[in-house]
Amino acid sequence: FPSHDINELSAFIPSLDPSWRASQRINSKPNMVESIDAIREFQRQGWNIAGAYEQRNKQNRKVGSHFIRMEHPDFKVTNNKGQTDAVATMNISNSCNGSKPMELDLGAYRQVCSNGMIAHTSYSNAKVPHTQQGQYSLQEILCDLGIRTQGVMEEFNKLKERSLSPAEAMSLATRAAEVRFGKGHRVDVSQLLNVVREEDKGDDVWTVFNGIQENLTQPHRITDVFGNMMSGVTDVAEDTRINKELFELVAVA
Repeated sequence: FPSHDINELSAFIPSLDPSWRASQRINSKPNMVESIDAIREFQRQGWNIAGAYEQRNKQNRKVGSHFIRMEHPDFKVTNNKGQTDAVATMNISNSCNGSKPMELDLGAYRQVCSNGMIAHTSYSNAKVPHTQQGQYSLQEILCDLGIRTQGVMEEFNKLKERSLSPAEAMSLATRAAEVRFGKGHRVDVSQLLNVVREEDKGDDVWTVFNGIQENLTQPHRITDVFGNMMSGVTDVAEDTRINKELFELVAVA
């Protein structure tokens, strides 16, 4: 999304507006926790709108959920030259009818490859139910996540401090493939360790992880057992799930 302006975002993602949802016969819960309120609060904390997406239900083609990615320029992951490698992200996902709680996930967005990474810990994620209590607690939850951002970015930076042996890297790739394809798949996992660019050369956990994640989720990076190029992960919710489970692997690597 090219603009930080919330009005332009609302025009681009009309499902943020309760009136628009009503006009489309999307019945939201009475105590709906609105994404627009979270976006405004994060903007107050210094976060900028960086991306947005709506996802339609397969059955009736109505907009079922929306996703907003925000970035904070003051929280970064740096490379060995002190340059910015990734910036902090806040991912907001919300169902349009309130059937699922609003989810908030702290992560990092690697600029060199436009690759997102989501930390999956008890203090880097939050869910806000569509209830009166959820509405009351929203601002406190958002402020708490904002305070925790620096600690999450420090965790990402720590991933650079440990090197992986070739066997450990292959083990990580094997487990990563199972996250997307499940056990018993027939994908050659060594493809996940292919190096695409100069910045991806390295044996530290951060570098190896980002290479694996990009090869696993982006299109035309790996082939199936028949040698056909595989598609990437296009479903935002599925991409988020994979990201979270991949981080669990490297958090204990």
